[in-house]
Amino acid sequence: MRFFETSDEGNPRYYGWLVVGLTFLTMAIGGSIVSTFPIFYVTFLEEFGWSRADTALAFSTSMVTFAIAAGPIGALIDRFGPRVVIPSGVVVLGAGLVLMSAVSSRFTLYLYYGVFVALGVTLIGMVPTSTVVSQWFVRMRSTAMGITHSGRSAGSLILVPLSAFLIGWVGWRSAYLILAAGIVVVLLPINLLFHRRPPSPKNIAPGKAGEDWTLARAIRDQSFWLLFLSGIFQGAAFSIVGVHQVAHMVDIGITKIMAAWLLGFMAIFRAFSGIAGGWIADRVGRRLTFAVASVISLSGILCLMLVSADRWMFVFPFVLLYGIGAGARGTTFVSLKADIFPGRSFGRILGFSQLGAGLASGLGPWFAGYIFDVMGSYQWAFVLVLAMNLLSLLTGVAATRRAARPA
Repeated sequence: MRFFETSDEGNPRYYGWLVVGLTFLTMAIGGSIVSTFPIFYVTFLEEFGWSRADTALAFSTSMVTFAIAAGPIGALIDRFGPRVVIPSGVVVLGAGLVLMSAVSSRFTLYLYYGVFVALGVTLIGMVPTSTVVSQWFVRMRSTAMGITHSGRSAGSLILVPLSAFLIGWVGWRSAYLILAAGIVVVLLPINLLFHRRPPSPKNIAPGKAGEDWTLARAIRDQSFWLLFLSGIFQGAAFSIVGVHQVAHMVDIGITKIMAAWLLGFMAIFRAFSGIAGGWIADRVGRRLTFAVASVISLSGILCLMLVSADRWMFVFPFVLLYGIGAGARGTTFVSLKADIFPGRSFGRILGFSQLGAGLASGLGPWFAGYIFDVMGSYQWAFVLVLAMNLLSLLTGVAATRRAARPA
């Protein structure tokens, strides 16, 4: 495409911006399928009568799959590039959603969602898209990353209410078939046609010429393990809220459709703050932006802890604050990793740095469901979320002390 023949990433004709648009769409249409699980989760509880812990174990299994697969998929994206890896993920995800329409037992739920859907999402998700964007951008990395990551939130705005509508209209089995068809028809051709490798290893940041981190070198660095811990704490906290927030809202008297719309509004705030947070981080510093966004997210969790049948109005500041904080935090966290560990092996490093987060994300929803089954309330689960968010902030800030603002 001759229109995009420029090497200036600040120029709208830079091909990297087309890649950003492509990864945004991929995350919006395919990656946001994860955000629909809380809606289907409530439906599974009603239809099959399983316990909350047992049903949440499907999401937990998916996070274990993500944890195990993220590192190898990072290596695959480094080796083969997005034109091979991401279309493969679209096919796997579509097949997984078709299988979900045939769920009849907890085992099939764990297998179809926890393995096939999870593997498909991982192949098109955060690790490959973040790696690709980091290879195209340095000076405007957080801005570009923010647009890409906001795709999942923007897609959730449509996909979550759409899933609730489809479940009520044609049933949850047909809803999965419709989602599968839409994802494959839209995402497969555009990812085959428009991806290409960046012209040079641009994820080596200014002032770090000659630095080309390998995975072996990264795992000997203290910052890697502090980021690893920060991801563990945040992964557990984020997944607990993600899986159980709709069930909690329904428990206090909010309808499923209303809860779906609230999640949609949260997605708007996350999308906006992901882009705005990236833009701010490129100008005032990524470490400071990460810390401020984490504090805002903590404030949202405090509001969630106050939500009850007679204090249901606290759900609105929760949606606002948690959406804003989570969006900006996620963008800057990945950008900081790319700043600290630049080079051609960033996909491997990013993938393996997510191992702990994935495993913790798997354990968190199951444990929160177990707490509810035993105590009849999510209150102590949300106390755990608050503590995990605080620990993630502290370890993340400690890890990023040496991540300088790019020139």
